[in-house]
Amino acid sequence: MKTRTITGFIMAIVMIPILIWGDHLEIFNVFCLLLAMGAAWEFRKMFRIAKTLPLWLDILTIVLTGLLCFTIIYGQKLGIQTLILPIMILIFIVVGIILVFLTQFDGADFGSILTTIIYSSFGFSALALLRMNGLKYVVFILLAAMITDLFAYLLGMKYGKHKLIPTVSPKKSVEGAIAGLVFGTLAASLYGIFGGVFAADFPIYWIILIALVLSCLSQVGDLLASKFKRTYGIKDYSHLFPGHGGIMDRFDSTIFTAMIFFVILSFIGVI
Repeated sequence: MKTRTITGFIMAIVMIPILIWGDHLEIFNVFCLLLAMGAAWEFRKMFRIAKTLPLWLDILTIVLTGLLCFTIIYGQKLGIQTLILPIMILIFIVVGIILVFLTQFDGADFGSILTTIIYSSFGFSALALLRMNGLKYVVFILLAAMITDLFAYLLGMKYGKHKLIPTVSPKKSVEGAIAGLVFGTLAASLYGIFGGVFAADFPIYWIILIALVLSCLSQVGDLLASKFKRTYGIKDYSHLFPGHGGIMDRFDSTIFTAMIFFVILSFIGVI
């Protein structure tokens, strides 16, 4: 518990300034790019438990993750947004060629590499794009995800009697999930209404609905990451953050929520 507290304190000292002043010198964008590549490494490390493949495949996966993430993040700024789809197609072709010519590489490996690249790059690039459009958007999703997770844990530990999905995450309870949903929605809604996240004439009920959706799906993102870990029999993705696990352990619900929120804002024409 002491190690977890100390690590959490250090993470806050490092990450809060990066979040607040990250629009200077591309700090936040580079931070997200590095996290995406780190997450790709964690995924490959996890997938190697079931089957060991040549190390160059892991390196290639990390490089392709970085390439796709870079293109998405800097697409509009550098005028290369038209390259996003060609690069995605190129990645599919490259992994397909490997599937054909590398004997020990099978359909499951094909899927695991594409999963690694898409999940890691899309998740962290969505977070970076939200930050580029305004700090308020990142704060909104952080409130939805972190408050949901906090109260789901605290009240779930105290009052949880009914298991949510025990085969995926044995410690999560229905009571905790509901508590997280209520408090996560409340916190994000209040910030959304009074924090200037949306236009002044944007309906309040839509803000509450968006907060509700994000709070709910942040728990899905957490469960998704847990499902991967349970499938491969690991407790944490890595030990990068002592007491907290790895990048995906800390950012699983955040990047899932970031992707959803980016889609929502795109549909309503905000970004």
